[in-house]
Amino acid sequence: MREEGYPINVLVKNFPATDVLMDYIRKRLGNLDKFSDMVQHLDVHLEEERGVYKGIGILKIKGKTIRVEVKGKDPMSAVDEMKDLLSREVKKEKEKISKERRRDREVD
Repeated sequence: MREEGYPINVLVKNFPATDVLMDYIRKRLGNLDKFSDMVQHLDVHLEEERGVYKGIGILKIKGKTIRVEVKGKDPMSAVDEMKDLLSREVKKEKEKISKERRRDREVD
């Protein structure tokens, strides 16, 4: 699945990957690049095990890989939680880089 800014690879295990779910993933996770232009691609793994949906999000940004694991009562709630964690981590990384750049300018 390819969104405007970066590709999103989705792997679904033990339950069907419906069009509604794929559209939901594209909508919720396709805009992480609004937090940073460093986003290169995203891998999403969703698995149903004994009524619990586990999700793993692996986000590749320039120079770093961010990995989050979530659990939810349904796949959409797992995707929502994944988006929250990934966006928080991307913001944190963006702030860290901007602080480093500011510090480098002050040293010069």
